[in-house]
Amino acid sequence: MKAVIVKEVGVLELQDVLEPEPNSDQIKVKIAYSGICGSDLKIIDSSGMPEPLCGAIGWAQKNAPIREGARILGHEASGTIVKIGKDIKGNFKVGQRVAMNFFSTCGSCYYCLNGMAQYCERLAYQSGAMTEYATYQENIVFPIPDDVPLDIAAFCEPVSIAVHAIDIAHIKAGDSVIITGGGSIGLLILQLAIKSGAAKVLVSEPIAERRKMAKQLGADVVVDPLTEDLLKISNKFTDGRGYNVCFEASGKVASAIQLVLLAEVGGAIVLAATYPENVDITIPIFYLWTRDLTIRTVMPNPHSFPRAVQILRKLNLKPLIKVYPLTEAITAFGAFKMGKGIKIMLQP
Repeated sequence: MKAVIVKEVGVLELQDVLEPEPNSDQIKVKIAYSGICGSDLKIIDSSGMPEPLCGAIGWAQKNAPIREGARILGHEASGTIVKIGKDIKGNFKVGQRVAMNFFSTCGSCYYCLNGMAQYCERLAYQSGAMTEYATYQENIVFPIPDDVPLDIAAFCEPVSIAVHAIDIAHIKAGDSVIITGGGSIGLLILQLAIKSGAAKVLVSEPIAERRKMAKQLGADVVVDPLTEDLLKISNKFTDGRGYNVCFEASGKVASAIQLVLLAEVGGAIVLAATYPENVDITIPIFYLWTRDLTIRTVMPNPHSFPRAVQILRKLNLKPLIKVYPLTEAITAFGAFKMGKGIKIMLQP
């Protein structure tokens, strides 16, 4: 079967690999769609492939199964069940349409038992999804509603990130919100923030296509941070008070720092992207104290996945999708790296 693999640092190839067979406790899925994520670029270009930081999505596939020396990419996926291991206990059926998470948890360590399964001490990463078939533990395979198409179902993993970000933010009806970064995560957070009661939302994004999409999806104001004064516009937009909730979804360190200045007294800053290693930021501790600010980060949380499945039908996701055949994966990655498209998916 064909698979998108990282042959070595910086080298991406489409190769023939062995088709996997499930263990007795696994489910084999025929992949329908697999989304390209910014963390995939970090995996490709990362020198040394550092150990995952308790499941940090940017490095989550380092310990995924390697076939024939190839690390198969992909963690956002949907598909159809084609084979079920004999020890599977759930009510799964061949032909069932499903979405899959990319790591399973043990359910019995300190973190799993205390509601922090994303920090599980025995995380098991699954084989990559940018291929024709993949195998998964049953606790990360989720049946999808009949009225949800498979391309929409492939959004489950990024939607789960956005759901967790919204949980952390504690948005209240009438809140003002800023989102820096209009990629897929930023636009998912935009939709969920509005549904959670945000009354005023600004999206800051340098790519015109993404600003246009943010506007279509309900943003009140969109800003090009490269040519416009975000601080000045925000001051007017929030009547000089700043935002109740600030989401950083671009992965830009400068944006994360800037949000400290944009948050209202008592505001929350939620860092919903991945960031470079070994980069320190300087924030005046006295300023944080006097403003009573909260800063949180977002890790992939398995508890958010079932709710992501349920909210899919309420989100406007079709306009975000651009599909490439799996055979054109290298071209698709090139387009993604250049900022063309919002959510590029591969279809075997």
